Amino acid sequence: MSTDVIYLSQEDVVEKVGLGMETVLSVVENVLALHTKKDVLLPSKVVLDFGEREVGRINAMLGYIGGEYKICGVKWIGGFPKNPVKYDIPRASALIIINSAETGFPLSIMDGTYISAMRTGASTGVGAKYLARKNSTQACIIGCGVQAITQLQALYHVLPNLKTIKLYDISQISAENLKKIIEQKFGSLEVFVADTAKEAVEGSDVVVTVTVADEPIVKDDWLKPGVFFSHVGSYQEEEEKVILNADKIVLDEWDQVLHRETPLVARMYLDGKISSEKIYADIGEIILGRKKGRESPEERIFYSPIGLGTEDVAVAYQVYKIAQEKQIGQKLTLWDNPIFHIGRK
Repeated sequence: MSTDVIYLSQEDVVEKVGLGMETVLSVVENVLALHTKKDVLLPSKVVLDFGEREVGRINAMLGYIGGEYKICGVKWIGGFPKNPVKYDIPRASALIIINSAETGFPLSIMDGTYISAMRTGASTGVGAKYLARKNSTQACIIGCGVQAITQLQALYHVLPNLKTIKLYDISQISAENLKKIIEQKFGSLEVFVADTAKEAVEGSDVVVTVTVADEPIVKDDWLKPGVFFSHVGSYQEEEEKVILNADKIVLDEWDQVLHRETPLVARMYLDGKISSEKIYADIGEIILGRKKGRESPEERIFYSPIGLGTEDVAVAYQVYKIAQEKQIGQKLTLWDNPIFHIGRK
């Protein structure tokens, strides 16, 4: 049996394999459904915390996915907020290792930074597919870092009537730079940089917050009836009334959100401010039709996806399969003859 491991760089994943948002959306939706079917294994995320906002943190996210995948692996991802300014390198970096669930042997090691960003955007996209109004025309994104690009990519795929994007960031330069990128990638969209968060939120059918804030940015009074709100950041991005006044609260997986403790919806639950009855569903229940998604144009729906290692591993497996078909990647040999092996044949 071969012990070759395929190494795939970011260029391999993006340019040669050609991983696109449509593929990632499909994989993430499948994985979320498999969570509800209990056909996954997902240990809780391990966080090596150096002081997440002051210095940084590295997460180990493991998972096994059944269904059509039957694969396991781990994402090892660091986020160090001072990197862009101090070292002129990206805030996040990641590796993904996927292993055979039959032998346990590693199959591939690949860049996980791009995959992680894409699946995070896809998680909001899957939520919007089932929970946003189908005729949504206007979205706003609070936080104009790299992750905002994949959030928009996903929304663009699932909301065909989207016409207007409003951006807000505490850094006007970041917002203006993102505006240029969006205009280049999505020429059909009108893009505006808002002077305030209020200006960005008001009138928007979809609101996405993707920041490292731990204070309320979005106020309840700014939200229109029928809004779909995706809270992507790990801390507090809205005031508590946004959650208290939501008609439905939906998670990617409630147990994982609760284990992380830091998202506002988990903190409110742990503080006794909301009860378990207020939590409507995991998105997989809605995907499988076990619970209804949006039931009226006026419903305000709050969605809090924490991000699941199973999503990363499943997307990485899709990349690996395409790489095998196209013979992409560098072969790394673990050994020619194992030192510690007693034959049984």
